[in-house]
Amino acid sequence: MSNAYEQYQRLKARVDAFGQAIRQHYPTQITCHAGCDGCCYQQFTVFPVEAHHLAQAVTALAPEARQHLLARLQQADPWHIIDTPTPCVLLEQGRCSLYEHRPLICRIHGFPVASTMIERPDGGQRDCCPLNFTDVPLQDIVPQAIYNLDLVNHTLAAINHLFVQEHQLLDQRLTIRQAVLAALTPTTASEAR
Repeated sequence: MSNAYEQYQRLKARVDAFGQAIRQHYPTQITCHAGCDGCCYQQFTVFPVEAHHLAQAVTALAPEARQHLLARLQQADPWHIIDTPTPCVLLEQGRCSLYEHRPLICRIHGFPVASTMIERPDGGQRDCCPLNFTDVPLQDIVPQAIYNLDLVNHTLAAINHLFVQEHQLLDQRLTIRQAVLAALTPTTASEAR
């Protein structure tokens, strides 16, 4: 395992632990649950280090599951309307098929976040899923229960920088679909031999 990938694993663990702490601090305010998939209708992109993490999960799937996933990826909807939200390729029956290996954006999505990139009409820089914290105004959430999105993103970018240097890769973001398809293609080709 590369040093950068180990650092990514540690960051992922910290992000998950922080999410658990938020749930413990505000147990009635986080409504995210299996089947609540509204946030999965966005086309997120991932860094190469996270594409590698997804590839680890894809290659660990049983051959039948990989074939099923590849078939889903290869199904193109010729009538797809560009502005219509489409589900993430990993979403199946309201659940993520690689949930334990989901990217950081998916792990944080829905929780309260603060970022300099957020510009609310009231001047605030906090946000969360509108289904969460319906009884607690954003400005009243304690700072210890808010992801510092800028810090997470900068840390992830630094880890990814090391990862692409270690593996001599292009530093190019991929959609989750592209990352999964890239992970499936070599596996499928080697099984066909």
